[in-house]
Amino acid sequence: MKRQMIIKRKTEPVEFAVVLHESALRRAVGTPRMMVNQLRHLADESTRPNITVRVLPFAAGIPMGLLPGTFVILDFGQDGKGRRREPSVVYLESVLTGKIYLEREHDVDRYRSVWAAFHNASLNAAESRVLIRKIAKEFL
Repeated sequence: MKRQMIIKRKTEPVEFAVVLHESALRRAVGTPRMMVNQLRHLADESTRPNITVRVLPFAAGIPMGLLPGTFVILDFGQDGKGRRREPSVVYLESVLTGKIYLEREHDVDRYRSVWAAFHNASLNAAESRVLIRKIAKEFL
């Protein structure tokens, strides 16, 4: 809920960009009605100016030949002079390793390369929204 608040707040909402693999949208978690509601909510929220949701379709294959798992690149914005407020960090979380923060610039750059490959291979935001709504209808 706290994350939703900072994304939806009126003053300086956080920018959120995500690339989801099509398999994540098609994997049933909960009842069909829950899936419909979740997918519709995702599509609706993706219309906000600070939220970008893109889908990597099955047809795109696997960029770079790998599925890196879930990761978050945290950028902390710029000050009034255009300098980064804080260095970027990569956040990883798994049941095997727990929470890991990667702070070395080299590590962050590697994850940015992975992000760019997945982003470039994904559908654009409008096409992604259409696909998300189509998948939601398939759960009805």
